Amino acid sequence: MNSMMSAWFLTLLAHVATATREDGENALLQTQSSFMLAPRVAVYLQVGTNDEEIWGEMYTCISNVAKSHTRQVDVYLSTVVDNHEKTNFYYQNLSDVDGVSKVMVQELKNRGADVGQFFQQLLATDIGGYQAVLKIHTKTKRYWRQYMLESLCGTANTAKAAIEYFQTHPEVGIIGPSTLTQFRRDSTYSYGSFFCELLECGPGDDNRPIFGVHMDSLTWCWKVMTNSDELPPAEIWTIIAGDMFWVRGACLNTQRFFRSIPTLINNMTEGYVEGSFGKPEHAMERWIPTLVRLDGWTVADMARKASKTASKTNASFVQFSRY
Repeated sequence: MNSMMSAWFLTLLAHVATATREDGENALLQTQSSFMLAPRVAVYLQVGTNDEEIWGEMYTCISNVAKSHTRQVDVYLSTVVDNHEKTNFYYQNLSDVDGVSKVMVQELKNRGADVGQFFQQLLATDIGGYQAVLKIHTKTKRYWRQYMLESLCGTANTAKAAIEYFQTHPEVGIIGPSTLTQFRRDSTYSYGSFFCELLECGPGDDNRPIFGVHMDSLTWCWKVMTNSDELPPAEIWTIIAGDMFWVRGACLNTQRFFRSIPTLINNMTEGYVEGSFGKPEHAMERWIPTLVRLDGWTVADMARKASKTASKTNASFVQFSRY
């Protein structure tokens, strides 16, 4: 009897061990599957000033992106400030953020403001490997900058909403802040509008064209990218004013775009000159989202819903519109 009981007990233990091992393996497979399904996310940050307040806002934005995601986030930072001590600070500061797996810091040529830095970053990295990329920079106009950051990464759930939107809307290629994402070649803006308030327009800025002020630069950049003098259809012209946006990496990972980057960079403004309009960097503020649309992707914008009960911790209170 004792032998029979011992045999039965050992058999039971074997079944329990097998079941436990299988449950553990299944859980591991589910975790791995969930991890593999989670999109790869990156932040591309362009630094042009050592202002501590602005750095604090950049750090908060990146922290929110890292908190929002089940998979770790890669951060690519570029700076034109020739200060190795500051460069080391950026690296250490971002490496300490929970959820950030890789930090790459580059000291780049001071050419073309944030767009020039971004293009140099693209040449040194593989943006096509990311399903969601956030491009931000240290814009010095406070109200404009803070509105963009609040719209795109103001909380972890705001960032989460953007990342998930790419997953649930595979046709969407780029997402800009509401109001600052404008469409059509004949679009205008006027003093007193929220768009003008963000850009700090003056009383003389009435019925001003968004696209048509610097046609020589727009035409030149378009020809460099497409080898064509024929500009795109008026209805797909798009601008994300301020150059902060979420983008699907594949949208910018095109041969046509990468082939044109060196020429575009070489013709951008040396150093940062405030108010120097009509240059390739300003044209590309318009052409990046327009190229995305030309390639068949949809553009969206995002903003917090206007609601007295809206909670900043609830991703469902982020509103998207597609165009």
